[in-house]
Amino acid sequence: MTPEEFRAIRTKAGLSLDGLARVLRIADKASVHRWEKGQRAISGPVAILMEQLDAGDLPSRYLD
Repeated sequence: MTPEEFRAIRTKAGLSLDGLARVLRIADKASVHRWEKGQRAISGPVAILMEQLDAGDLPSRYLD
């Protein structure tokens, strides 16, 4: 997954950096920002969650 694809999914979902950090259950938005800027590689598990979010298949417990 490219940084551009990652950001497009986040914005399509209507999530802020903080909001996506909560969905991904990470400590803060800094990692999300680094992924979007290409400063950090997007791991396989994060890419899978993002693909599920994009497809509408992410379990609702992640979005609460």
